Amino acid sequence: MLRGCAWIAALVFGAPASALAQGAPIAQGAPGAGGDPGPRPTTSPSRDEAAGRALFLRGVEELGASRFAEAARLFEESYRANPVPVALFNLAYAYRGLGRYIDAVASIERFLANPENTAVDRVEAARAELVTLRAAIARVRVSVAPEGASVRVDGRVATAREGEIELDPGRRVIDVSLDGYRGERRTLELAQGAREALSITLSVLDQAARLRVEPAVPNASVTIDGTFVGHGVVERRVSPGPHRVVIEAEGYLRFERRVTVGATGLLRVDAALQRPRPSPWPWLGPVIGVSSAVVVTVVTYLLVDALSPEGPPTLPPDAWGPPLR
Repeated sequence: MLRGCAWIAALVFGAPASALAQGAPIAQGAPGAGGDPGPRPTTSPSRDEAAGRALFLRGVEELGASRFAEAARLFEESYRANPVPVALFNLAYAYRGLGRYIDAVASIERFLANPENTAVDRVEAARAELVTLRAAIARVRVSVAPEGASVRVDGRVATAREGEIELDPGRRVIDVSLDGYRGERRTLELAQGAREALSITLSVLDQAARLRVEPAVPNASVTIDGTFVGHGVVERRVSPGPHRVVIEAEGYLRFERRVTVGATGLLRVDAALQRPRPSPWPWLGPVIGVSSAVVVTVVTYLLVDALSPEGPPTLPPDAWGPPLR
């Protein structure tokens, strides 16, 4: 691996492989053995360029010593400080040493997208390495039921490409979950370039979900999803998901609420029923009733008068008593 790292540094910088093996620093843009020199700055490097160069050289040393985690960190920081494509190239090899083949592929692809006048032979070497890295990636075809279940690999949401999930070789933990179902976990040991198929069917957790309704009024009627289930406090096993609870009691306003029951555990609904509000004008009802009766009487009299062929009855002169003086 050390020899491979030294060759990579020589490939990227055009420096002799023996230089890295002996611990000598290799600067960016240094002339190589028989290779074209890298681009040389026409002005003094900026503060970010200087910081990026220093981090890069430290990363080369760590890569040569097979300390891949530290090398990856240094190359990442170097590229953030001074985004030179060769940092991405070396970063890919640090990722490869960590077994992060997918990240290594992404890093080389970014390098090839903008090699910045890199020599043709070096670009071709990067392309060849890209083929090797892609071949090492494992692929798992996961089919789950029911549809819509979440698939996570090592705690991260997995994205399928053409029905397959690309994974780094090694030990991988696959979790499949869906609300209302019992989650499933599978552990796979994946070799480089492995091709696996995994089929998982989740089981429903209907018997684990419970809904408890506690009306504040004893003997209030309780209805769940349109079905009467009893009076007073009621507890039922229900399927996970949304439900409609209706509580009714004489002298109280109708209580209605939509609730969502989880896959497991107990959901409690405390129903504080409310009485109708008293009218601010309690005398208004009787007045309206009396007025309605008078109106009905007058209308009835007028209708009878209009329909009578003899016209209105004639009252005697003294019907109203003696005249007022």
